[in-house]
Amino acid sequence: MKPDLVIRGGTVVDGSGGPAFTADVVVAGDRIVSIGRHDGPAGEVIEAKGRIVTPGFVDVHTHLDAQITWDPLGSPSNQHGVTSAVVGNCGVGFAPCRPGDRDYLMFLMEGVEDVPREAMRAGLRWGWETFPEYLEAIGRQALGINVGAHLGHAPLRVWAMGERGATDAPASDGELSAMRAAVLDAMRAGALGFATGRTTMHRTPSWDPVPGTFADRRELDAVAGALAEYGGGVLEMVPLGVGGEDAQGFAKDYEWMLPVALETSRPISVGLLQALAYPDAWREALDLCDQASAKGARILPQTAVRSVGVLLSLGGGLSPLALFPEGFELLSRTIDEQRAALRDPAVRERLAGSMRGTTGDILGGMATLRHLFPLRDRGVLAYDLAPSESVDAVARARGREPGEVILDHLVETDGRGLFIVPLYNPDLEAAAALLSHPLSTVGLGDSGAHTSQTCDASYATFFLAYWARERRLLSLERAVRKITFDPAMLWGIPRRGLVRAGWQADLNVIDFDRLDLGLPELRHEFPAGAPHFAQAAHGYEATIVNGQVLMRDGRHTGALPGRLLRNELCAG
Repeated sequence: MKPDLVIRGGTVVDGSGGPAFTADVVVAGDRIVSIGRHDGPAGEVIEAKGRIVTPGFVDVHTHLDAQITWDPLGSPSNQHGVTSAVVGNCGVGFAPCRPGDRDYLMFLMEGVEDVPREAMRAGLRWGWETFPEYLEAIGRQALGINVGAHLGHAPLRVWAMGERGATDAPASDGELSAMRAAVLDAMRAGALGFATGRTTMHRTPSWDPVPGTFADRRELDAVAGALAEYGGGVLEMVPLGVGGEDAQGFAKDYEWMLPVALETSRPISVGLLQALAYPDAWREALDLCDQASAKGARILPQTAVRSVGVLLSLGGGLSPLALFPEGFELLSRTIDEQRAALRDPAVRERLAGSMRGTTGDILGGMATLRHLFPLRDRGVLAYDLAPSESVDAVARARGREPGEVILDHLVETDGRGLFIVPLYNPDLEAAAALLSHPLSTVGLGDSGAHTSQTCDASYATFFLAYWARERRLLSLERAVRKITFDPAMLWGIPRRGLVRAGWQADLNVIDFDRLDLGLPELRHEFPAGAPHFAQAAHGYEATIVNGQVLMRDGRHTGALPGRLLRNELCAG
């Protein structure tokens, strides 16, 4: 039988971590049917000599919950080799949900993940109440990439407790039973796990804590016990302290994580980053993960591949003009008017002068001008931020004011220049230690979140191009495994993450030498014209989802072959 697709002569990095090899990858329908040599005809041939062929990347930490209902590609994840994405992270999401609670759950998503509420109201297509109905709704819609989901703690709490669920009130026995039953129903329908958030940095737009932040041990036992009863699923969590609010936060949550992990035998995927406020606290947290492993518990750090922070840009959610006491008047003008004003030397002198009397603290004291960097067009190396490149250091080296350095960059780029403040993993050596740790998983790309403030959805491209090629922290084979097979297996996503006969044909064909990033770009392609950052990649020659070419040379082919992902016990 003539296969539908042959990827010919590529260097196969199959996701197992084993040595790369040269082979043809043969696809029929949605499956890989053989790996070896195929000289016969095929419906389509992709010549891959000199290219690497990998499994499609599995992104386990996205916030595409709303976006995927209006954007089946999950942009820009689709431009970075991602073929499978998981939503429902950090404890927020949209199911289960009664119609009267929809506005509140969008309110939560805006506060926690900076997804514009006007875009959600205009674009989110509701059509469910229970979590199983939510999964069915995802499965019915056209998808470019595959999508799976966690059940989030906040919607579960509101579902089971009503208005009390949005407070710190402890759940009653009856409410705990309702939660446990809902988690079991979700898992039986195909959920990949349960997600909660403990960090006090996650707030509503009214600055109230997110439901579930202070859930007691009884409540955590109820939801984790449901996973144990089902016999599958990940407990994903953002721990106390990850936002830099408490140096001992991880240790405090470890006190309940360890017995829960031991008693339920379920893995706990826990966010772990270097925080700017406590630059060494991650070391103790990593040591606790090692101690848990020695006791037979799986508390597995999920970490980011580079510095995580915020972008400042004219027109974005955070403007560099807001750093100047005299800059707020300009913020009310259009972007074109702001650019024109910055060309006036008198305006620049007035702005720069207004900064001279400040302390240098920015973002409400979360950082200083020592942590503010122009983001220059250097591909993945743009994120390799040396202290000497900060606004403060450049100003001192040039004998100028910090405000002048900021304004110079804006003028040089005609107001299109970007600045980055790395709040987490500010030291890439900390990221290197976390990424190379045997227990760590790669994630926290937050695709779909913080849309007007940053763009980390490009994590897979950065991981391979920077850490495997430029820094050689990991071999290419090991790096590919960490973003394919490892997350697919941990999250119980069946038959994905390997280039193997009989497995789903989710694949990438990549010019590894050319793999790189462009600068983030501010766009207005969301419903209601809401601003959001996108980031393009170079080097992806083809991304294949379920046997169909989704992306070719960075462009969508028009195919929508994605599917709903269900956990392995449900999928059979």
